[in-house]
Amino acid sequence: MADRRRMGKKHEEVEFKAGVDPATLARLRRHRSLRPATVGRASTRRLVSIYYDAGDLRLMEAGLFLRMRRSGGRWEQTIKAARLALPGLQRVTEVTDPADGPEPSLTRISQRAVHRALEAALAGAALQPVCRSDIQRTTRLLETGEGRVELAFDRGSVSAGDVVDPFCEVEIECIDGGARPAWSWAQTLLDGEPVRLVQPSKAARGFTLAAGGEPLRAAVNHSNPSALGPQRTSEAAVEAMLAQLAHSIAENLYIVFTRDDPEGPHQLRVALRRLRALLRTTDGLLRKGGCDGMARRARDLGRLLAPLRDADVLTALLLEAGHDDELDAALCARRDAVRAEVREALREASATGFAITLLRLVDEGGWNPHGKSRRKRLRQPLAGALGPALDAQWSRVKRHGKGFGRLDAAARHRLRKDLKVLRYMLEIAALDPKAPPPDGLLKTLGRLQDALGVLNDADNLAGQRLTLDDPALARALARRQARLPVLKKTARRKQLAKARRAWGRLQERWHR
Repeated sequence: MADRRRMGKKHEEVEFKAGVDPATLARLRRHRSLRPATVGRASTRRLVSIYYDAGDLRLMEAGLFLRMRRSGGRWEQTIKAARLALPGLQRVTEVTDPADGPEPSLTRISQRAVHRALEAALAGAALQPVCRSDIQRTTRLLETGEGRVELAFDRGSVSAGDVVDPFCEVEIECIDGGARPAWSWAQTLLDGEPVRLVQPSKAARGFTLAAGGEPLRAAVNHSNPSALGPQRTSEAAVEAMLAQLAHSIAENLYIVFTRDDPEGPHQLRVALRRLRALLRTTDGLLRKGGCDGMARRARDLGRLLAPLRDADVLTALLLEAGHDDELDAALCARRDAVRAEVREALREASATGFAITLLRLVDEGGWNPHGKSRRKRLRQPLAGALGPALDAQWSRVKRHGKGFGRLDAAARHRLRKDLKVLRYMLEIAALDPKAPPPDGLLKTLGRLQDALGVLNDADNLAGQRLTLDDPALARALARRQARLPVLKKTARRKQLAKARRAWGRLQERWHR
């Protein structure tokens, strides 16, 4: 959000961005906390922007964006250089200069270093329009004891050629007081709302369209530690994993709120469990008080999601076992009712607020310890730092897996949860390039989890006599449930045999 007082000056723009739907945008504009903190009057204006680049998008490849914007009859030229982009808070270095019209000119760039960087990136290539945005923006200046922010409500679209991508978003730009007031306003305004905290910039939207891509939409995010690459110290691993998990939790939470994709709640639960495993593994290494309550809140949110995950899995199994339009519709309606209840429970539990808190923890490094002893241990290789936690979790697994073949359904379920924690801990340990887990250990854990998961689904189905209000549909459901392959004795024996083999191999391969 350009400020005319900054014309010709190089500055860092720090702002919190969140995507919303039109109804949420309208609701946020009426939020009761705005009027007491507003300085002056809110203003609304139309902003038309044109983004330029070379034909091969070489400026974008260099992390630079050139924007021409018209506001109130005046044109301005802005060069943006992305320094850091995280879900929620974004930091961008920019230089804005007045312009005579929509055509860009490198000669008007007032900052020599920026001018040279742009010339070097273009290497003589001609500029051409790539995409444009057209938005209606309403802004307020908000002031509290923490500092001042400019709050903007945007509604408009980005286009490239004939392709148009409409959007609504909220921007909270830091004016003074650092990033703290922006985080506070994000919590105040957005907690309990179905917002997208992983919001792409307008330039990213437009350049994606120009390259022939589909409009940028939220997608299920798979938190995968192996994608982070080798991490030589515990500090580097914790920093990378927290950033990855914050991204995954924020994006998957939005999927749960806005879509019916069963992968959304599943991957959100996985990310929440991985966060708990990370905090348990690094207990005693992180800053005292920095992560207080995070593991408990992650556990509680995971429990709220459990009924939806069960409904998604069981409904899918039942739909695969037969076909009847009326019964299938009733099963889907039952699942959708569970989804609505879970969404409401997540709103009441401040799930969005939890995601914002985690993003803030990552941005501010609030997990990094102050004490010399903890910092020294955090700089150790992963294998040494995580060893005690892995030993403790393996002892727990062995204790709960004793007499494996005689475990009942509840004991198997408890063991499966312990194995998941162990697996997530080992995935963290695997980031150490000098001391990876033994070959095949993670695969064996995965096979054991999968076999126990199938048995757990069968136990859930056998223990739940699903009912429907209509007597005829209830009888049809009972017949279909009885025909499920997963409930057949031969299928259960097969999965139990797989689980026993994997359990035996796991104990053989456990070395540290």
